[in-house]
Amino acid sequence: MADTTYRIVRREDDSFAVEIKRFGALPQTAAGFATEAAAKGWIAQDERLRSDSFGPPAARPWRAV
Repeated sequence: MADTTYRIVRREDDSFAVEIKRFGALPQTAAGFATEAAAKGWIAQDERLRSDSFGPPAARPWRAV
């Protein structure tokens, strides 16, 4: 969503975390990623899940059972 920003940060133990800021909500941190690529993958999944949750419902054809 456009009102969400993500920032990947390297932690002191060489793991990675994602700082998440959403409009109207307190900042959050998702931690425990072994690689930057894993953190980027998590961001992509979060964006996909959020867009699915807030978008229009998927059109499903009606079928009689």
